[in-house]
Amino acid sequence: MKEFQTILKILQARLRGDVEQLQEEAFSGTEAGNDQRSSNHMAEMGSDAWDLDFSLQLVECDQGVLEEISHALKKIDTGVYGLCEVCVQQGKPDTKSKIPKARLMAIPHARNCIECERVKENGR
Repeated sequence: MKEFQTILKILQARLRGDVEQLQEEAFSGTEAGNDQRSSNHMAEMGSDAWDLDFSLQLVECDQGVLEEISHALKKIDTGVYGLCEVCVQQGKPDTKSKIPKARLMAIPHARNCIECERVKENGR
């Protein structure tokens, strides 16, 4: 569990930094240290609006992942990390509800095993 806790905390710190940087760039009107420019050209204004929208979508996505990471860290604290939430809800024993380590290495904040996630996604 310590290994995954460390991975989750590193990912959490990195994403927080990314979110802060994206928000700062989006709302300051600068890109990576360039001077702020005001444009009257329609194409540049459209491009600026698209860049702002794209940055805000990235922030929203990263904030969702940060929530998932916080949830996973709470599960570590309560001793249920690595158990598929759907399998547990279906009443399967912990030994049959474990999320494979390879999946947790790829997605350390995964809530469900691969099979339950497939069923969930196909139901959408």
